[in-house]
Amino acid sequence: CVPLMWRDIVHDALTNILFVLFLFGIAILAVSLFFYYRMLQQRTFIDIARSLGFRYYFRSYAMPRRFDFLSLHRRGRGRHASNIFLGRHAGSETVVFDYMFNRGLSTGKKWYYGSFSVMYHGRNCPSVRIFPKNMLPMLGAVVGYSEIALDGHPLSKHFSVYTTNTAFARSLLREPLVNYLSHHPGQSLEIDPLWFALGSRNNLEPEDLPNRLKQLEIVRTLLSL
Repeated sequence: CVPLMWRDIVHDALTNILFVLFLFGIAILAVSLFFYYRMLQQRTFIDIARSLGFRYYFRSYAMPRRFDFLSLHRRGRGRHASNIFLGRHAGSETVVFDYMFNRGLSTGKKWYYGSFSVMYHGRNCPSVRIFPKNMLPMLGAVVGYSEIALDGHPLSKHFSVYTTNTAFARSLLREPLVNYLSHHPGQSLEIDPLWFALGSRNNLEPEDLPNRLKQLEIVRTLLSL
């Protein structure tokens, strides 16, 4: 009776060990597949950058300090850009990248993700922010900007507009640009001196880049800067 009891104990212990090893193996496989996917994705990004005449960089902690729309409205810890494409498109200097940062401490820490397509327009103009309303909780208070009343305006359902110069901002809200934004309700448009940016809450996928460049080209003509 005693040996039988010990046999059951040993059997249960071995079963538990094998189950733990099985879970450990699954965890290792999942991590390996994740890094393998990231490696394949990075190779694809590099190939697309070369085909379009762009330079590709994996990560930069300096990029958030280069553009005001990042340093003013998306502050937090761990700010950095990744999957960065630098080059020229439609005759203008162009940058496309993923961006992430976090807020909070310890268990309250929350990461925020997104991506941006940025183009040089060369004009020393006032700043304008056209944010999708579902992006506002991530941004918090838009300090230093006046919000434009959009009562009855076609953009009022999906967007909020902030600016340092109301007359300039209203001059931009003409029908062609309004139509574009109405068809891209999840996209932000942020205009600063010399640069403008289109933002998304989604990270870049390799197949996105040609379309992101085309969108920049379209909006560049609609802004008439």
